[in-house]
Amino acid sequence: MARRILVVDDEADLELLIRQRFRSRIKSEELEFEFAHNGQEALNKLKDDSSIDLVFTDINMPIMDGLTLLRKIKELNIHSKAVVISAYGDMDNIRKAMNSGAFDFITKPIDMTDLDTTMNKGLSEMEMIKQGIRAKEELKNTIIEKEVAVIEKEKAEESKRLKQQFLANMSHEIRTPMNAIIGTVSLLSKSELNDKQNKYINIIKTSADNLLVIINDILDISKIESGKFTIENVAFNLKEKVMHVYESLKVKAEEKHLELNIKYSPDLAEFYLGDPVRITQVLINLTGNALKFTEKGSVTIEVKQCSESSKGVCFSVIDTGIGIAEDKMKFIFESFTQESSDTTRKFGGTGLGLTISKQLVELMGGELKVKSKQGEGSVFTFTLPMARAESLTPESNGSNNKKELKVRPGLRILLAEDNKFNQMVAEDTLNTLLPELNMTMVDNGKEAVEKLKSNSYDLVIMDIHMPEMDGYEAASFIRNQLPHPANAIPILAMTANVIAEEIEKCFDVGMNAYVSKPFNEEDLLKKIIALTEIRKN
Repeated sequence: MARRILVVDDEADLELLIRQRFRSRIKSEELEFEFAHNGQEALNKLKDDSSIDLVFTDINMPIMDGLTLLRKIKELNIHSKAVVISAYGDMDNIRKAMNSGAFDFITKPIDMTDLDTTMNKGLSEMEMIKQGIRAKEELKNTIIEKEVAVIEKEKAEESKRLKQQFLANMSHEIRTPMNAIIGTVSLLSKSELNDKQNKYINIIKTSADNLLVIINDILDISKIESGKFTIENVAFNLKEKVMHVYESLKVKAEEKHLELNIKYSPDLAEFYLGDPVRITQVLINLTGNALKFTEKGSVTIEVKQCSESSKGVCFSVIDTGIGIAEDKMKFIFESFTQESSDTTRKFGGTGLGLTISKQLVELMGGELKVKSKQGEGSVFTFTLPMARAESLTPESNGSNNKKELKVRPGLRILLAEDNKFNQMVAEDTLNTLLPELNMTMVDNGKEAVEKLKSNSYDLVIMDIHMPEMDGYEAASFIRNQLPHPANAIPILAMTANVIAEEIEKCFDVGMNAYVSKPFNEEDLLKKIIALTEIRKN
């Protein structure tokens, strides 16, 4: 890019001399000269054009002299370097020019070599100034970018915190009434009902279970995205898990008059190392989807050894359903996405099942793929790099290897729960599970603390979200403020919040275990027995 120089002089011949002297550098576009005949004309050019690097100005000119021009350049903070041209021996004006901001001077008559040397020196100085300005701008931009990055990071962290808080609140608000619904339906199903009542109860139970699946889907996707999801690696019986999927879904297949088939390769080992819960979840998601989108024909679960070049186990779910349009294939693993709005209206669902399945498979080190043709069906295949195991570990071998725990009659349980429906469900459920139960119920943590001050119990079942004093505050008070033995009583959190941070907080304040709402009766019973056995010992 040409370096731009403004020459200000009222002598017309100077322009011709300069153009002739520097013609080769002008032709090569190294230099570009502008000319003005007085200070005012020069000042107007400088105001309009900030790319001028160097100004050579005479002192004695009409309209506006050179000294005035230099003062104006300084006042207006124009960055161009200025060189004054003055008669030889005119030191008084040269001194004034230098005090007004001139960079250098040359004398008349002008020596073109002197002009060339001074010009090169001025351009070099100007380049250094420009580099400094650029460096300053870059530093300023870097600082701004860092500040923006910090702000964006803070916004992202705050958004993540609000999302977690929202999910925790939603988990509680939805699961609390779900606990009452599912618990009441479970209690009703054990009473004497006629065929029509049984039919209605089953409809309610199925609807509640479907709603719980949707809630769990939303919470699962959140945990995966926040990096709070952990994958286990234990020995398990693979065929048993596949058959569990079959048994769980065969009724649904029969209701739609579909064949549900299992093709399990005899080459597979009996035991593998992996995460049986997540493998089962993926298979149920894929098979459940296949059954949902298949109106006639069959759904087949195929499990076989991967090829020699790809070690591990290959799982496929094959259906004869509606298939997927080719232009929709790339979107089906995106969150909250289904093939079309018609699909959502007709078949329901959140559009999260495939997203969760894909992410779970990838967390386990595998890959989920799909092949499909509209109107002919789909094949979802995932491979997992699972190593064979010689036998089951004690932890994965079920309850047969564990001590058989007996329910101790006459347990004294204090239940802190503010929801009256959940109080009823918990009381009726526990009365059916525990012989000779002695149960006391309170509406909040403050009342629970007061009861413990004057009564003896074997166990506290503590809800988390309660008025006046919540479960966290109550547990912390019990552990840190009450005297022994009340401060050592086992506390079982019964929480609708299954976010990892919420569960960790339960243990941080001194709770011993937790069950999630809606609670599973068998899980609740095992936790109660384990905690009260510890208390007894």
